[in-house]
Amino acid sequence: MLSGYEWENSLIARLGNWIWTKAIDPVLCKIAGDELSAFRTIRGIIQIIISVAVLLLPLSLFFNAGHVLTASGLLFDIAGVLRLFLLEEIDSALDHYRETRPDNLPSVAMRELIMPEASGPYLENGSAIQRFYYQKRGVFFLFVGFALQLIGDLVG
Repeated sequence: MLSGYEWENSLIARLGNWIWTKAIDPVLCKIAGDELSAFRTIRGIIQIIISVAVLLLPLSLFFNAGHVLTASGLLFDIAGVLRLFLLEEIDSALDHYRETRPDNLPSVAMRELIMPEASGPYLENGSAIQRFYYQKRGVFFLFVGFALQLIGDLVG
């Protein structure tokens, strides 16, 4: 019945494309500027989201615990998704350097892409499992968010 219909040309698809090109994309491009600025901005947004999510946890003792824990869990989930997106984009950006200079990454790649990810509790001489969890913390954020939402539903 609809085998010949092209969904990408439907009214809803065209409306969504118009909203993206006129409202969403210009705002995102203005915020980020270039790719490296976007990476810095996303890192900062993740830090802010995690800070707010952690600050909400003690508030659950004084206010409606179910709602506050669920809100904190949702923020952890948002940070986890952003973190996974960021790691995927960094890996994609490094592919160009790996193709052209596989054994010696240029300083801009080290400074802007790799080093900010290596700061913090990540230690080069740490155990393999420490490096794994630090690099995959987006999945950890998602797990914490899911657990907090589950607890929030049970409490609320």
